[in-house]
Amino acid sequence: MQQRPLLGLFLNPWGATARAVELRDDTLRATAGHPASVPLSELSSAPVVRRGLLSSTVVFPNTAGHRFMVRGVGHSKADAFSRTVSAAWTRYNIGLLEKDALRINGLLSAIGELRNPTHYPSACLLMPILAKAKILDTTLLSKLRPEAIGTDQTRRIEPISAFAKAPKRFREQAIARFVETELMHWHDFFDSVESNPLTPEQRLAIVVDEDATLVLAGAGSGKTSVITAKAAYLMKAGIRKPEEILLLAFARGAAQEMSARIEERCGAPVEVKTFHALAYHIIGVVDGSKPALAPHATDDVAFLALIRKILKDLVG
Repeated sequence: MQQRPLLGLFLNPWGATARAVELRDDTLRATAGHPASVPLSELSSAPVVRRGLLSSTVVFPNTAGHRFMVRGVGHSKADAFSRTVSAAWTRYNIGLLEKDALRINGLLSAIGELRNPTHYPSACLLMPILAKAKILDTTLLSKLRPEAIGTDQTRRIEPISAFAKAPKRFREQAIARFVETELMHWHDFFDSVESNPLTPEQRLAIVVDEDATLVLAGAGSGKTSVITAKAAYLMKAGIRKPEEILLLAFARGAAQEMSARIEERCGAPVEVKTFHALAYHIIGVVDGSKPALAPHATDDVAFLALIRKILKDLVG
């Protein structure tokens, strides 16, 4: 497409705008004027034809904000070239979508599951999805033009960009849906897993399956009941296998009690250790042998005797 010679001399005597332009290899190339070329990827919309009395001006809006245009073009040629570029621009954008169809469909499926989550949307599960969404949004989706790919495609891929920009909102809504559904589904279990029905706060501590969860509770508030019920819930719900669970307690009595209660309720043993036993086990694995313990470490009588001796030495 090029200017009519006489009109071009009148409308563009100094060559401030392009005098001719052709579409080649997904790029608009100007044979005169500036800029020299504009890739279709940089067009912000389809070409705009401005009809005048004797000729038309074709404007190619681009993301850089330059006014890339050709003046003094015959009406029919301006319309025809504009349609050709519009079609090529649309094909180019849709081609980008089709090229990344697998990634797009995978992310849409993962994000769609957050509307009705079947498992707790913990941070460790969502971080890989978020990383992929941000990369795709930056490298592709943010560069696509709704006018080129159409309303339906724009709406279809919008959740990916929205998730990349506001993951916290998506996650909070997913957590709220999951917790509400899970509490209803396991209502009878929480009523009967312990001798007394669990409180709302205890039930919440059980169904939350975050990477790390801090639960603050005072003496006698039912911490052991929560730990026992949580282990049972994780196994019954198929979230964790028995060998994937480790419970820790300060005292051996508490550890033994939890182990017995869980096996009674679930029919499967779960490993329960004291903190000291766990540390002793780790040393044995790392060093290849376990260190010898002082007699009072495993003998309550010897431990009390040691305490009495220490007190007598301090007093005397």
